[in-house]
Amino acid sequence: MKREIKDYFLGLDVGTGSVGWAVTDTDYKLLKANRKDLWGMRLFDTAETAEARRLHRGARRRIERRNKRIKLLQELFAEEIAKKDEVFFQRMKESPLYSEDKTILQENSLF
Repeated sequence: MKREIKDYFLGLDVGTGSVGWAVTDTDYKLLKANRKDLWGMRLFDTAETAEARRLHRGARRRIERRNKRIKLLQELFAEEIAKKDEVFFQRMKESPLYSEDKTILQENSLF
């Protein structure tokens, strides 16, 4: 026994957390299969956005670019600064490690 295939429409409503569907004939009346109307929906868990990852990635890239700029400037001025103080950049790199430097910086600050 062969069934005659009629023209039909499949309507989909795709959202961020659900999918709705319906099957109608050309007159927009719901079709039936096994005495059930052909329509329904599925709900999904809400997806996570990429915002947090994007913000962290952006911050990481900003820090990386800043460090590259500082390194380039140090390379450009290294020869001239070495004439005055050969260990200037090394001291600058290590200064947060010494509490004496922190008190000197606080005394010299404008605020």
